[in-house]
This record gives sequence, C-alpha cells and structure tokens, in this order.
Amino acid sequence: MGAPKNALAFPPKLEDYDPPSKITTACLLVVAVSGWVVTWCAQIIFSCTVGLTMSKKRKQYWNGYLFRLLSAAPVARLTPGIKVEKTKDSYEFTPDQINGKSAVMVVCNHRSDFDPFALAAAILPLETKYVAKSDLFKVPFGGWAMQRAGDLAVRFDPKRAGGWGTVKGSTGQLLADAAAHFQAGNSIAIFPEGNRLGAYVDKTIEAGKHPTKLMPFKPPFFDCARKNGVPVVCVSMAGTDAVWPVKTLSMRPGRVTVHIHAPINGADYADDQAFCDAAREIVGKGYLDLIDSLGKTN
Repeated sequence: MGAPKNALAFPPKLEDYDPPSKITTACLLVVAVSGWVVTWCAQIIFSCTVGLTMSKKRKQYWNGYLFRLLSAAPVARLTPGIKVEKTKDSYEFTPDQINGKSAVMVVCNHRSDFDPFALAAAILPLETKYVAKSDLFKVPFGGWAMQRAGDLAVRFDPKRAGGWGTVKGSTGQLLADAAAHFQAGNSIAIFPEGNRLGAYVDKTIEAGKHPTKLMPFKPPFFDCARKNGVPVVCVSMAGTDAVWPVKTLSMRPGRVTVHIHAPINGADYADDQAFCDAAREIVGKGYLDLIDSLGKTN
C-alpha cells in the first residue's frame, strides 16, 4: 500500500489504484462526522468560558487547535487501514511557532481530498489556519468549526477562468485576513496549486511535463508572507491519492508519507515569483523522492 501502480500517470486513472474498501470508507466518514460534532461542541464551550477573556485572534488560534486535534488529525490517525507517517529528518517546529507567537506559512502539494487530514496529523502540534473553498464552510458542524477556527475562505467564481477565477474583489480581503493572522502570530497552511492534481485534465497534463510534476504555485500568498516577514515551510506529501483518489467518494487502505522541509525566507529571493517557484521546486523534488521511496517499500 502507498503509491499506486503508476504513481506519475498524468492524468491519474482509477484502475491504477487498489480496489476501494467499504470498511475504510465507512470508518473514515464516521470518524470525520463525529469529530466535526465533537469539535463544534468543544468550541462552543471554550468560547463561552475561557475564550471570553481572549482576543479574537487568540480565540481563533485555540478554536483552530481544537478542530485540528479533535477532528482533522483523528481521520488520518484512527481510520483503520490508513497510516500517516512523517520522515525522521523532517523539520521540527519551534516552541514559538507551536504556541502561536511566531507565524509560518505551510505550503503543500495537493493530490487528494485526504490531504488536509494527513497534513494536520503530520504538523500537529502546530496550529495553522487553512485556506479552503468557501463551499466547505457551509458543511454542518465541520464548516461551522472552520469558521470559528478563523480559517480563510476562497470564493471561486464558476464563470471566471474555467472555474479557477475568484469572485471579483474577494482576493484583497482574503489576503488582508491572512496578513492579520500573520501579525497575530497565527500560522497559515495553503495548497498553492489551487486544486487537486487530476481534477482538471489539461492542467494535470501540463503538470506532468514539468520537472516537479506539480501544477504552478500561485504567488499572492507568497507576496503576503514576504511583506509580513513570515517564513515558508514547504511540505511534500505522497500517497494520499492512493487513499482517496480524485473524482470518487470511495477510500482505500494506504500509507501516506510526509516530509517537512526547513523554512525558506522571501527576503532571500529577488521577487514573489522567484520565491513561489523556489517553493514549487522544493515541494516537487521532495514529492518525487517520497514516491520513489513508497515504490521501493510496496
């Protein structure tokens, strides 16, 4: 279990993956939904007690930590047949970063809807605000918990750029909210490709021709990190698509491997695009190394 038979197929094909498992799918859904309900209730209790004495951003930090600890990470850690492991030489976050006193921006490749769960499990106890599609914030309990956590909603416009464009005027507010989190010491996690590899055939084929095998990283959040003096922590992740392939709701048992790279700083690069491209190279090389490792252990 781990990398599919043809891990670098662009676009990926369902027949390259192991058969789906009804047990894994059912268990994952039970863990996820129960975690959402428990988290939302815990957030309400916290916000109405200890949280009353805190600033808005500090309250969001702890509500987010509850969400990641009680909901997101358990999906990756408790679902039978799924194993998420971090490489031994991964970067270790500092106490100030973990305690929400010194922000970082975590950037990761995106191959599956399972990615946020695996990433949360790998980087905890670091709490990060996730950048996600606005539709997810409408999901009962889970979406409500994301709102209380201060996660950031991207408002896509289906009529612009083939569905990749954002609602006019929404990006400026999104980046302002991100900057406010950075200034408060809250870290942020993004998937800078903008969507899962394999969700759009033309962009996936284009990614397959690039040395990193990743779609282009989008620069706005890198600009925000540079302006606020926030380092970027690149994360490479492999195996999530074997657990939950794109364009299906059926999950499979599998092994996910995560490598956390040392931070890089925007001040070391000529401009935002160079900063963005450097992150893509780091994440992509790490991703290919992990794919190679998973292939050797299968």
